[in-house]
Amino acid sequence: MQHFTDFLYSADKSVFLFINVTLSHPLLDPVMTRITEFKFWLIPGIIAAALYVWRENKKKALIVLGLVALTVALSDPLSSRVLKNIFARPRPCHPVFFVEGGRFLLGNWTSLSFPSSHSVNMFAFATLLFCFYRKYGVYFYSFAGLIGYTRVYNGVHYPSDVVGGAVFGCLLGWGVYAGFMFIKSRLRSKTVSETPDV
Repeated sequence: MQHFTDFLYSADKSVFLFINVTLSHPLLDPVMTRITEFKFWLIPGIIAAALYVWRENKKKALIVLGLVALTVALSDPLSSRVLKNIFARPRPCHPVFFVEGGRFLLGNWTSLSFPSSHSVNMFAFATLLFCFYRKYGVYFYSFAGLIGYTRVYNGVHYPSDVVGGAVFGCLLGWGVYAGFMFIKSRLRSKTVSETPDV
């Protein structure tokens, strides 16, 4: 079992170095360090949400945005306060357990690594939106994948942190959607059952 664990870590580290070092370029560094930050997307996100409410059916738009807020409110604490403490994995940029030869563009962090909270949040968000708008799924997941990629490129997460975060995020996003549909169906059936026969 130990040999298998060592093999997985070795493979994870190799992929990390491939993305973090081999695929890096000085022109990409400032771009990757900016787009990985949530605050970079704050104003574009607000504009996109406003345009969405303006163009979509108002009731549906408010429901979807409410579910998005709920999803993020669940995903971030789940990742940061529960899952990270369970797995307790140091980051590749940890000042003591760092990956030799890596590039740590955001500095050395001592916080825990698995799963990537960015990935959990973004893939939960992408999955929820995909459930409502299937034909745009490639855009939702591509954006989530880009954010996950930046975490490895910047040296703050292993690839498995991102993949694990994506799995947890997808499950959570689907769970929020399934819960909403269950409540919606229950309310609809209750309304029908309470309608008097004519």
